Amino acid sequence: MTADPLRIALIASSRYPIRQPFPGGLESHVWYLARTLSGDGHHVTLFAGPGSDRTLGCAHLQVRTLDVSHAARQDVSMPSMWFMQEHHAYLQLMLDLSGPLAESFDVVHNHSLHYLPVAMASAVPAPVLSTLHTPPTPWLESALAVRSGAGAHFAAVSRHTAAAWQHAVDDIEVVPNGVDLDSWPEGRGGPHLIWFGRLVPEKGAHVAVDAARRAGFPIVLAGPISDAEYFDRMIR
Repeated sequence: MTADPLRIALIASSRYPIRQPFPGGLESHVWYLARTLSGDGHHVTLFAGPGSDRTLGCAHLQVRTLDVSHAARQDVSMPSMWFMQEHHAYLQLMLDLSGPLAESFDVVHNHSLHYLPVAMASAVPAPVLSTLHTPPTPWLESALAVRSGAGAHFAAVSRHTAAAWQHAVDDIEVVPNGVDLDSWPEGRGGPHLIWFGRLVPEKGAHVAVDAARRAGFPIVLAGPISDAEYFDRMIR
């Protein structure tokens, strides 16, 4: 490295660990990013679900969980427990980044799908870059609508994703997901095509099926059925 190393906080999912096998592309992206930035000499600290890979060469921020009392659970406003746990984890993290950890980082890179890192970005002294991995969600749109704009910056993993968010974010840098070619060496090939990912409309498995039919190849699909109606109507 020629430049001084940066102190980087990476925010990922509070529920899913950053380790192989990856639950999805977001976790894979953060894993490779943490490993590469650490390998380049930067000081990386990762906030992610318990059990994340300890061989990445980075520090880890603890996920703070919440023990909701019996009385609070009986209240009519009580949401699902996973919602409360996730809300509490990100609330604690953002308060830490704006309080006791305020001078600990040069940049905060947010990859989570949660609204609080966006809504509270202006409270953090360091610049907060949020990478948008998905189409718009109501919670993130709400956070974008109330943010002050100070300290908040945005990138998207594709031009398509950036275009989907343009109604809410007017300045989005496009930084495509990287691929570690050493981890995907060319194989011997075979008689089948393969597609893998979550079986939801935006992932386009039905397009892959159509392409395979046109090319005259059988195709194998691998992945969780996250949208049963789509699977039954377009895939099965």
